[in-house]
Amino acid sequence: MTRHLHFTLDDTVRPILPRLLGGLQSILQDNLVGVYLYGSLITGDFDPGISDIDLVVVLNQALDEAEFESLHKLHQGIIERQPEWQDRLELAYISAVGLRTFRSRSSAIGIISPGEPFHILEAGSDWLISWHALREDGVALTGPPINTLIDDIPTTEYLQAVAEHIRHYRDSVKKPHNKQALSYIVLTVARGIYTLAHCRPASKAKAAAWAKARYPQWAELIERAWSWRANPQSDLLTAEQIRPQVADYVNNMLSRLSNLDDCVE
Repeated sequence: MTRHLHFTLDDTVRPILPRLLGGLQSILQDNLVGVYLYGSLITGDFDPGISDIDLVVVLNQALDEAEFESLHKLHQGIIERQPEWQDRLELAYISAVGLRTFRSRSSAIGIISPGEPFHILEAGSDWLISWHALREDGVALTGPPINTLIDDIPTTEYLQAVAEHIRHYRDSVKKPHNKQALSYIVLTVARGIYTLAHCRPASKAKAAAWAKARYPQWAELIERAWSWRANPQSDLLTAEQIRPQVADYVNNMLSRLSNLDDCVE
C-alpha cells in the first residue's frame, strides 16, 4: 500500500487505509487504475477526530450497478467497525477518461461525503478546484502518479475557479442550520482569499492565521469559527445569532476580490 507513500500517517488513520484499499482492490479488480489520497492528510491540516479522509479512486470504466452495491457495503462495513469515521469518509470514484476530459464534458462520478449517502452524480468543470488539489498534492496508495492522469491546470484557470467558488457563499450563508456549517463558510472564504492573494493554496490553519492578522476586524470571528469547527458548544451563541455577522464577513471579504489581481509572496 505504501509504495508511493512518503509521509507519516496520523495514528488514527493508519488502521483504516489498508482496510479501505484492500476492499477497493477486491471489489474493483481490473477496473481499478489507482487510489489517491489528498486533502488535509497531505497538506498537514489533519485534525484527529474532526478531519475527513479524502480519496479519489480512478477507474478504467465508470462504476456499474454491482460495483456500486459492493462498494456501498464496504463503506458501511468500515463504519460499523470504526464508527469514529461516520460522516468522515470522502471518496470519489471516476473513470480515467472522465478525469482527463472534465473541462469539456461531464462524467459519472460516485461520491460518498459527509452528510450524504453514497450516490452517483455528474462531474465536469465544476470539479476543477478538487482536481487541481489532487494533481498538486495527491499521493498514490496504488497506481501511477496522479499527474499522469490529470492534465496541467493553469494557475489563472484555477484562481478564477476559486474566486467563483467563494462568491457562492454570499447566498449559501443564508442556508446552513448549524454553527459547524457557518464555521466551514468562514474558514473556506478565508482560505479562498489567501489563495487569491498569494496565487497558491494553503492549509486551513495557515490561511486562518493569515486572515486574522491581515483583517483584524474579523479576527475574533475567525477564531470562533476555528473553535466551532471542533466544538460547536464552545460558546452559547446560536447559529441564528451569528449568521448576520458571518454574512457581513462574507460580503466584506468578497468585496476585496477586485483588489487581488497581483499575487504577493
